[in-house]
Formats: sequence, structure tokens, C-alpha cells
Amino acid sequence: MVKNVCDWLAQTALSQLFARSEWFVPTVQTFHILSVAVVVTTLAMLDFKLLNLPQSGSSLPLLARSFLPWTWKALAVLLVTGVLLTITEPSRELLNNAFRLKMLLVLALAGVTFTFQRVTSRDPQYWRSSPRGRRFASAIALVSLMLCVTIVAAGRMIGYL
Repeated sequence: MVKNVCDWLAQTALSQLFARSEWFVPTVQTFHILSVAVVVTTLAMLDFKLLNLPQSGSSLPLLARSFLPWTWKALAVLLVTGVLLTITEPSRELLNNAFRLKMLLVLALAGVTFTFQRVTSRDPQYWRSSPRGRRFASAIALVSLMLCVTIVAAGRMIGYL
């Protein structure tokens, strides 16, 4: 069934227009990669702060208010550019297990990030106010960092599988 969808999508005028254009894929990939960098960088900064590394500098709630809007905007750009790239080469993406894994991991990362943002907005001191909060901070930071690294690796594997 997915193969049929890929074949249909590849035959659409839009897919063929994108695929024939010499500048389209490199341009969209550039925006996609820059957005990956924004997401990974902003989340890494927050994750390291959750791990209390560094111990000085801006507070976690302040960093969250500063960085999370950039993270969500970059995720929106990733969604748009990812859809455009998928329209251009549907079989390369939709039939690829690395792509499928990447999409599942992106959803998990969005869920972890949303959880972090929700807890922080409700109680900005939650992550430092109790041993349970500190353990949760470490766990959420480590999961987020692992997801970021794995998503980037899965993205790179799409071209090789």
C-alpha cells in the first residue's frame, strides 16, 4: 500500500516539478539542516542546564523561555521542509526504515520537549525543588540528548539504506 502511495505521489506534477529542478532539493535541504542545528543546539543547551552543567549562568526557566520558541519554530520548518523533500522523492523516504525510525524518534522528542515545557511553565523551580525533580531533570535531559543524537544518525542513514 505504501508503495502505491509512493508511486502515485512520484507521478504528481508537483513531485516531478521539484525533482526536475536543480536548485530545489539543495535549497530545501539547507533549510532542513539549519533547522536541525537550531533544534539540537537549543535542546542541548536546555538539557545541559537540566543536568546542572554549567552551574552558573542564566536560570533554567529563563533559558526555556528564550530557547523553546526557537525550538518549536525550527520544528515547524523541519516539518515543512521534510514534507517537501518527501514529495520530491517519496520512495526514498517513505519506504526507508531509517526514515520511519527518525519520524518516531522526532515524535518522541517533541513529546519530551512538550513535557519539559509544560512542567517548567507550571512550576519553574520543579527541577531543583526536590530529589524527585532533580532525578526527573536528569532523566529527561539524557533522554532528550539521546533522541537528538539518534535522530541525526537516522537522518544520515536514510541515504544509505
